[in-house]
Amino acid sequence: QESFEGANGIGDVLTVFWFSKKKEHHSLHHFAQGFAMQLPTADNPALGSEKWSIGPSFDYEYESKNRKLIAGAIFIQLWSFAGDSNRKDINILLVKPFLYYNIAKNWDLMFIPYGVTVYWDKPSGQKTYVPLGGGIRRVFDISENFNINFSTQFFNNVIRPNNGTINDLRFLLEFVF
Repeated sequence: QESFEGANGIGDVLTVFWFSKKKEHHSLHHFAQGFAMQLPTADNPALGSEKWSIGPSFDYEYESKNRKLIAGAIFIQLWSFAGDSNRKDINILLVKPFLYYNIAKNWDLMFIPYGVTVYWDKPSGQKTYVPLGGGIRRVFDISENFNINFSTQFFNNVIRPNNGTINDLRFLLEFVF
């Protein structure tokens, strides 16, 4: 069994490519399909898989007519196909739900956890993370083409492996051009 001390640095890069019909993203329901790739870019073995991984990905989004609610989920299944043979293979499902609900001008309630994660190859009871929580976002309109968003969220992993992360507190500062 692999064991690592805590580390700081850059982790693996996960990128997703989706394809959808032209102009379809302007409807209330939007669906896109594609694939995801995880590249072994970590600068420390504790921060990455040291494996190349690929798999299917799907994106579903809903936006209410009045634009007060935007919700959906991203689905990613990854399998490793190359990399360090001394490291465990990747077989993971990521379901990343998201929800924004506008409560006042430039204020949103939000639910954007890292996602429900299932490690298929782990023992029963040690496979899954399920976060419960949420937070709030404030949008600062700087100009017509530039916003700064600040958000904070708190999650409790109500289902997790025995040694898994219990809580997750995040602060996010976004520059939107």
